[in-house]
Amino acid sequence: MGKRREGDPLEGLEGVGPKTLERLRELGVTSVEHLAEFTVEELVEAGVEYDRAVKILQQAIQRVGTTRPMTARELRTQQRRAFKTGVSEFDEKTPWRGIREAFIYEFAGEFGAGKSMLAHQLSVAALAQGFTTRVVYIDTEGTFNDGLVEAVAKRFNFDADKALEAIVVYQPANVVQLEQIVKFDLPRHIAEGCRLAVIDTITALYRAEFVGREMLAARQQRIHYLVDWLRRHARTFGLTSVLTNQVMDVPEAFSVGKRPAGGNVLAHAVNARFMMSRPNKAKAEGYMWPLDVPGMPPDVRIDYRITDAGLE
Repeated sequence: MGKRREGDPLEGLEGVGPKTLERLRELGVTSVEHLAEFTVEELVEAGVEYDRAVKILQQAIQRVGTTRPMTARELRTQQRRAFKTGVSEFDEKTPWRGIREAFIYEFAGEFGAGKSMLAHQLSVAALAQGFTTRVVYIDTEGTFNDGLVEAVAKRFNFDADKALEAIVVYQPANVVQLEQIVKFDLPRHIAEGCRLAVIDTITALYRAEFVGREMLAARQQRIHYLVDWLRRHARTFGLTSVLTNQVMDVPEAFSVGKRPAGGNVLAHAVNARFMMSRPNKAKAEGYMWPLDVPGMPPDVRIDYRITDAGLE
């Protein structure tokens, strides 16, 4: 990946006059890096002429350098930062010994499995270890808990006030708001040092708005579009995303199994997918296993225990 020049003025691009600049600003484009993430069709839809859209996108992509090829050896030796989760077996058994940068993670499970607790914990752990200076936490179900943030911060020996100040919480009411946050608000926070985004949960708003089998195709398309924007942020800025997800019943030969909601579209869009289970809600013990994680066989079991200060 080429050297990034964050904050390059859009005015520096050839062909970007006052009128085009105004349209880009109205669209919500914050920088050349952000512009490079768009497609020609998205710019045309915003009112930019096709030929002009092609020209300015070519310049933006060239300046950002995201299309520079690398040899297989370079890819193999590329350094990727990671941070510890505080879940001891996760940090021991996963290929990156924690959560690595520029990946999209999904943690799916039933209510009470500890998904939201883990989301809070990862937010604080990333701050405490200097992986990021800001976290964007998108809470689609109204379950964000500042008290849990304080408890986890104390556990990680991190200043609770700093944690509360550094976690930016959005609570979108519908799918359109969620998509706007990911497309336009996230890049602003990335410019401020954000390298971790959390969506808790990814499918809740889509399942509520796109109801019925006749809406399934539209729902899957919109979910894919949202996660594709997270993938663009990962490629351009090295952003890491953590998604929690609900589960759905899947009939099997002699029983009913559980699978993450979102279907194949979500399954193919994320980089690392885990299932979480807490068989007895009266007990603190739970476990997770990889559904699709590079470098991990599916029979690896990661045990965890739920406490007042997160998972351990």
